[in-house]
Amino acid sequence: MRPHVIINNGLCKSRAIFHLLAGKENEVMNDKNFGISLNTMFQHEGYGCLCAKDTINTSPDEVPTITLKICPDTSRRLLFSYAPKDGLNMTGIAGSVREKNILGKLLALPTGDVDKHIEFIEKFGFLYPLPENEYTAIEAKALIEIINRIKSTIRLYSCINKKDYKGVLVQVVYLLFSPVTKIQIGENVFSTCSHKFKQLIDSYNLFPDLSREPEVAANGTYSVDDAFLGKKNAVSIDFYNAVRSGSDTSLQGSKGPWFKHLMAMYIGCRDIDEDTRFLIDFFYHLQIEVSVIKEVHFGGFKTYTAFKEDTMEDCFKNALLKIARIVVAEEINHNIRGIHPKYNGGKLIATWQVDMFIEALYFSIFYMRNGEMYKECENPHCKRDKYFLVEATRTNKHYCCEQCRNAAGAQRYRKRQL
Repeated sequence: MRPHVIINNGLCKSRAIFHLLAGKENEVMNDKNFGISLNTMFQHEGYGCLCAKDTINTSPDEVPTITLKICPDTSRRLLFSYAPKDGLNMTGIAGSVREKNILGKLLALPTGDVDKHIEFIEKFGFLYPLPENEYTAIEAKALIEIINRIKSTIRLYSCINKKDYKGVLVQVVYLLFSPVTKIQIGENVFSTCSHKFKQLIDSYNLFPDLSREPEVAANGTYSVDDAFLGKKNAVSIDFYNAVRSGSDTSLQGSKGPWFKHLMAMYIGCRDIDEDTRFLIDFFYHLQIEVSVIKEVHFGGFKTYTAFKEDTMEDCFKNALLKIARIVVAEEINHNIRGIHPKYNGGKLIATWQVDMFIEALYFSIFYMRNGEMYKECENPHCKRDKYFLVEATRTNKHYCCEQCRNAAGAQRYRKRQL
């Protein structure tokens, strides 16, 4: 039996198979003197890394290719644990905290900054298991994309709790439309979550011939059982055939491959799971009524016409929260599927077997409580926990610590004196 995310009361919540690692403190993990306080939800062991950066310039017109050569540093054994309210920490002997708030530090990594990502994996270890005593070549772009997906999942969870509809849409579009990233290490291939919706919108191009349908002959329309509307929706056969053939329509972007595939999915994908069908219907209406998505990138997306958020009706906003829960659950479930419970008969203790650092990161999101979120410290010069875990109801919590609160207050005072 493996852990998984369920949807309950409108938010992602975690469900544990046992009451794990609770109520016992300062137990030793094994015969060595490397242990952890067992009031944690799970634990993970890993190693720091040695990392070299190779930059290849192929031509003046092209962006250089950066390859990382990574080797586990077996002299630096690391232990991580997750505790309620504290999040994922790096711990030491007997559970002492050596480094707090690992997820917050990941969120603070500057987008696209290869050197900062190297510093992170050197300090906390690589996401996936690496062979010892040799360097493994990893494309820097692939590493950054995988970390971006972790960031996006965390931000999506926070946006759900804040009911930040714009933020939800940005993160959902990125997670659903961006390409799947793969890393090969030896014979093992590790990949980001491949949503069923993503698989379909990249390739589905089966347009059924509707010309013999009685409704089409009588009215020039074809009715679809629409999960987003909760009722049948009549589609113009002229519009359908124009998209099918790649002809011009009044909808900018209707010739784009994503919209063309979505049109085929909207009409043809009937025997499909309920969640994927809802995603199809939602994005069909969003693009028909607001704007067609052209391209996506981490932190945003582009459309064929100006995307005006205020034109989204309440039905879109309400549906966005449902979609966000579907997407965040699929992302987490994909990345914790290898975790399994393990029972120590000698000590009568139930534990989770968490073999990979990326599993520990996603398992930390899995264990975030309903209503928790990461906020960015409002001290612009924060050098501590720029992103910190807080209850969503703590609307007055603007700084990661008292020092940042005082520093920001002093800065505001100096500005007033000018």
